[in-house]
Amino acid sequence: MPKSYTVPPPPHHNEGKTVAAWTMNLGIVLGSLGIAIGMVASALSILIWVGAGVVLLAILIGAALSLTGRGQPRRYGAAQAAATAADGSARNARSGRPAEADAR
Repeated sequence: MPKSYTVPPPPHHNEGKTVAAWTMNLGIVLGSLGIAIGMVASALSILIWVGAGVVLLAILIGAALSLTGRGQPRRYGAAQAAATAADGSARNARSGRPAEADAR
């Protein structure tokens, strides 16, 4: 019986591990840590606002880095997916076998 669905294109080769993503996530984690410390220690309540500022700044910097090309490619369509698949087949351990051989 033929399959009636289309297989989605493979993800981009960097899998979201970009400078923009790492920068934004690290800033959000550090800002959240500051907010948490500020909530626990009432004497350091200013850390709540400092942490919120760090989170906001991290989001803005991550978005700016993404717009400058340090993030995931914007238009990742079928042509780019085919190029990624062709590029990755040389490094793929299963490239000698067809994909249908792994289907169960």
